[in-house]
Amino acid sequence: RAGTAIVRTSVPGLRWSKGLKGRKVLEAFFRKEIAAKRQSRDSDLFSVLCHAETEDGEQFSDDDVVNHMIFLMMAAHDTSTITLSTLFYYLAKNPQWQERLREESKALGKASLDYDDLPRLEGIGMAMKEALRLCAPVPSLPRKTVKDVEYNGFFIPRGSFINVVPYFTHYMEEYWPEPEKFDPERFSDARREDKVHPYAWVPFGGGAHKCIGLHFAEMQVKAILHQVLLNYRWSVPQDYEMPVDTTSLPVPGDGLPVKLEKI
Repeated sequence: RAGTAIVRTSVPGLRWSKGLKGRKVLEAFFRKEIAAKRQSRDSDLFSVLCHAETEDGEQFSDDDVVNHMIFLMMAAHDTSTITLSTLFYYLAKNPQWQERLREESKALGKASLDYDDLPRLEGIGMAMKEALRLCAPVPSLPRKTVKDVEYNGFFIPRGSFINVVPYFTHYMEEYWPEPEKFDPERFSDARREDKVHPYAWVPFGGGAHKCIGLHFAEMQVKAILHQVLLNYRWSVPQDYEMPVDTTSLPVPGDGLPVKLEKI
């Protein structure tokens, strides 16, 4: 969370300093593995980045590889963790949906998912999309206009910095009936409320800069939630409302205390 520091210089004990110190640990960890990864022909992303070449035969430098791997640690994992936390909260508050998804996972008859099983977990897919609507892991999308544009009567000159805010868009009543309600059926084939406008549902952004990790995220969430559904039932007190800490990315402000019951 160094990016949210008020004082952006390395003052010991403050957030920016802690962020820089943490980054140095990651840099050292990845850098010492690069030589072995460049020698290997493994299929993991670290190895692939070490061997990736442009059409002109140029490879990523060591610094490039380290930077990509550090970004991956945040981009592909913090966001999925937030999505899962939101799902656990709403499935605890809506036990009927928790049981529905549990029955769906039981029907597969296997403890671990294969790739071909993913489309069969339609309920988890809908619940995940609704969790992403209610608590977009990336709450604002910074962009810059590439040309003069007029929007809703406002003139926005070329080169203007703007923010697209999913946290606002996802609660617009003209697109989402009862926007505060957890209702995964919004994303069923019969309703598809996310299709009423090309940019009504934008947790992964849109257009040319749409996140390339959207399918990977779904695989992660389905694989993890499938395991938890088969092994645990969980709940929160009836009057519990999860506070959201939006200091950087939106996370449960109290750690999300849930009661786990082994099945």
